[in-house]
Amino acid sequence: MINLILFFIFSYLLGSFPSGYVFTKLSTGQDVLNVGWRKTSGSNVFRHVGRWQGLATAVLDIGKSYLAVSLAQILGFSALGQVISGLLVLIGNNWSIFLKFSGGRGLGTYGGALIAFSPTIFIFTIIFFTLFSLILNSALVTFFLFPFVFLVSVYFNQVQTIGIFSILCLIPVFIKRLSPVGELFPLKEKFGLLKNRLIFDNDEARPIKGNKYFFRNEEKNNLPPDYRRPPG
Repeated sequence: MINLILFFIFSYLLGSFPSGYVFTKLSTGQDVLNVGWRKTSGSNVFRHVGRWQGLATAVLDIGKSYLAVSLAQILGFSALGQVISGLLVLIGNNWSIFLKFSGGRGLGTYGGALIAFSPTIFIFTIIFFTLFSLILNSALVTFFLFPFVFLVSVYFNQVQTIGIFSILCLIPVFIKRLSPVGELFPLKEKFGLLKNRLIFDNDEARPIKGNKYFFRNEEKNNLPPDYRRPPG
């Protein structure tokens, strides 16, 4: 039991390593928490800092959870112990103790754990995410991603690991979308911000693929005429 608890602490600390922050700081001197959507995720670093920094961040974020889950398997921990290890890496990634509990979005670390649990299911997940991202906004696809992975885990008889892991990861991933949570209050006045962060993972609504009219009401009057919502 002591070994398992120590491994859980290790998993959280491993997840807390802020690769996006480190790569950004070393290469540009910037604080990535003040850049783009203010998260250490590989996508934010890739888009707002640089390509190699973003790719390096993604690789390390994936590697953190892959390492933790693989070690849990090698050490012979139960399926639940493996799941909790992967979850703690994701929590550490999203709320790093080294960044005053700021961090990334968790999708990279989620993917790394999937690889350790089942490379086959990971491949199905990548195909699903890629295909539907071509149709919808990639942030919207995340809503369907976790249920999809759960159903695939049922098919491959891996509910005890990947199925449970996916359900548990829903909470930290979507809570992180809303951060900084303190900016959402008073909620009645910030409902638009809440909606945009939850659905689009951004402070402003993004167009859905194939639909250039999906903007916030406040933005419509500032858009060119051909981008405004048509009557009816």
